[in-house]
Amino acid sequence: MIAAPEDSSAPLRRIVYTLLIVTSVATMVGRIMSVESKSGKTAMLSANDRSRWCTIRALVDHGTYEIDNVIQRRTDWYTIDMVRHKGADGREHYYSSKPPLLPTLLAGEYLLIKSAIGVTLEDSPFYVARIMLVVTNVLPLVLYFVVLAWIFESLGSNDWSRLFVMACATWGTFLTTFAVTLNNHLPGAISVLLATYAAIRILHEGDLRTRWFAIAGLFSAFAATNELPASALFAMFLLVFAWRA
Repeated sequence: MIAAPEDSSAPLRRIVYTLLIVTSVATMVGRIMSVESKSGKTAMLSANDRSRWCTIRALVDHGTYEIDNVIQRRTDWYTIDMVRHKGADGREHYYSSKPPLLPTLLAGEYLLIKSAIGVTLEDSPFYVARIMLVVTNVLPLVLYFVVLAWIFESLGSNDWSRLFVMACATWGTFLTTFAVTLNNHLPGAISVLLATYAAIRILHEGDLRTRWFAIAGLFSAFAATNELPASALFAMFLLVFAWRA
């Protein structure tokens, strides 16, 4: 945490921050371990996240973005969030309607799990999906909370304001409710925060090292790929940083 040496209450704030983060994370993990579809056969809640899971499984298990071999009507793998296009073979195929960047990145995670443990989404949908949800959603949220604490410590004016905002960030947010599904909102929000933290280092603290410009550019761009309105943030950072540098 960033705190002045003479700040005697900083250790106590760190303890409170840690308790808030740990309890929030424990709740998210508990919900992930209990999440299941209506049929009780998978950990996928809706057509929205099933569409992304279909792409992940198709990429790793079949080596293609085509989800024809994954979707099956009247099963937990069927999704309405898909489109039909002509493939390289000249035939019509189904594809997820979700932007492909995030599922492509997560396919790498699934490939590591499949290679290391030998389990697949087809054979062990609960086991694989829950591991991936914890790694993909919960661990980045831990980083999100820690970075928020750094920001509060740097910009906060008193103990109560810092603790109140941290309590809201860990327990008064919709972000934690998204932890049980694959979605674009969590990576979008986390990317915005990381880009904003880099902006604070550049604009507020005057740290013009290249790393902060790179972090701000990378994560504001990734935020835009997950949440279209974040394109405005990327454009603003581009202009402001170009001027500041």
